[in-house]
Amino acid sequence: MKKRLALLLSVALLASTVTGFAADNSGKTLRVSSANNTFETQVTQGDSTVPNPAKEREDSKDTLTVFMSTLSKEFLPIYNATPNEGQVIHLMFDSLYTNDEKGLTNVPRLAEKYQVSNNNKTITFSLRKNVKWSDGKPFTAKDVENTFLLLANKTYEGPNAYLVSYLKGYETYNSGKSKTFAGVKVINDYTVVFNFIDPLADNFDRVANFPIMPAHVYPSQWGNDKKIRGLQDKMTIVGSGRYTLGKYSPEGTLTLKANPNWFGGKVNVPNLKIRFNSEEDSVEGLKSGAIDIVPGLIPSAELESSINRLDYVTRSRYVGNNYSYVGFNLRDKRLAELSVRQALTYGFNRQEFINNYYEGNGIICNAPVSQVSWAYTKDINPYEYNPDQANALLEKAGWKKGKDGIRTKNGNKLSFVWESYTDSAYSEVITQMAKGDWKLIGVSVKANFIDFNALVEKVYDKREFDLYNMAWTLNAVPSTGDIFSSAVDAPGQNNAVGFKNIEVDKLIVAIDREFNQKKRTEMYHKYFKKINEQLPYMFIGQSYRSDITNVRVKNFEVSPFCDWTSKIEQVEIVQ
Repeated sequence: MKKRLALLLSVALLASTVTGFAADNSGKTLRVSSANNTFETQVTQGDSTVPNPAKEREDSKDTLTVFMSTLSKEFLPIYNATPNEGQVIHLMFDSLYTNDEKGLTNVPRLAEKYQVSNNNKTITFSLRKNVKWSDGKPFTAKDVENTFLLLANKTYEGPNAYLVSYLKGYETYNSGKSKTFAGVKVINDYTVVFNFIDPLADNFDRVANFPIMPAHVYPSQWGNDKKIRGLQDKMTIVGSGRYTLGKYSPEGTLTLKANPNWFGGKVNVPNLKIRFNSEEDSVEGLKSGAIDIVPGLIPSAELESSINRLDYVTRSRYVGNNYSYVGFNLRDKRLAELSVRQALTYGFNRQEFINNYYEGNGIICNAPVSQVSWAYTKDINPYEYNPDQANALLEKAGWKKGKDGIRTKNGNKLSFVWESYTDSAYSEVITQMAKGDWKLIGVSVKANFIDFNALVEKVYDKREFDLYNMAWTLNAVPSTGDIFSSAVDAPGQNNAVGFKNIEVDKLIVAIDREFNQKKRTEMYHKYFKKINEQLPYMFIGQSYRSDITNVRVKNFEVSPFCDWTSKIEQVEIVQ
């Protein structure tokens, strides 16, 4: 799995025309807009005059407590593969650049400026000269070089090697044929150059948005990342970010302290405490005052009913940048038939599932892109529920119902095993509904619930499945080649379903090589339309998200493409 992007991984960063919003307790209703859709962000203001239990905490004046559902202790950038740990990493480590809340502008972090060569194959970064690591040592271009050498090392077994595979000389350095990596060159202490194999539009984001690690703590010349993993296990974390590591407790807490050496100056909140547990505990924490912020909550009627009884919290509801899906194993002769995939999609009442499970807090998805994205298009098949059309497709393809009601062709039955993960109401509801809907079109399905990690191994490494359900969390740019390209149809890679399409491969290459935003958008539309037609996934939906903040939290800003950590330095506690 070492080159696979983990599920729920933020797969890329690029420009967007999405409008962000600020949950500033103003009570304003703001809008999130793309070229084709406009969604309102609903901000419900809390009451600062009512009794507030958070103000009674012993640490209330200098500590902000944030809720997360889960949190491991993988806090080194090169090993991170999940959003929660990624958020903590971005508190402790800075990248060269980031994006603004609209996704339109590259915002300098460790770098002051950059220059792209005329052939778009070289990017030169000029670095800040006032940056220090949290241990007081100076930051230089050697640290940038070292970070990408770590990713290119042949012993590296993390999920981010794909980032350096686009750089010149990767193969020879990774194989050990060369002791130098031509893709990254240090010019002087404050200038570093990246040399790419091809002129691709995403090259900047592949290097500019990755958190940088100090060479004097995590030297790449070790040649064996087990030693660096050992430092992670010992919680030896040295970064350049706004906060430094305090104490991690697997029982459910992580503490962070303001970094006195942060180049941006003094942050407003000296201490952060992250509590991780179940969503039910998040509501109880808000109620008791033990928790100040619950970010990215997927709303439900039950949770909203509980939160609505708390007068001293502000609620912000917006469309998330995500999608859920059901993957078809296209190596299976039955599922390799487009008519079967189309029939399964027409034959499942996705809108009813969205209504039942999300209770008004979700929308149907029909392509691998968020509806708030600049690249989104409505010019795709909505696959509205139509069991008659599903039956007609299967009949025309030669799938006939037997005495047991299940369709058969050439001795093969349309009887599938749906792989899913345990302890998930989502999985239970969607598989049960599909079982009933697909029975009406002559398809049988049986759910097999296993541990999530075992499911990932079964789907991505062993590729032993008929169907499975998972989800992707995205950033500003829609994914292309890292999921549906023929090049990543291999064990451990993201194309677990085995999708291969020459036209799609050509579109992926064209999108990667187009720097004109208007032309690139048009290409994305063709790409999404083709994926929508071919259905390697049955796309399910996008969920709304809610950020819940105690009214004592001010200047808290997020957007679909900037999480709660993005502007944490400006957040204030007002008692």
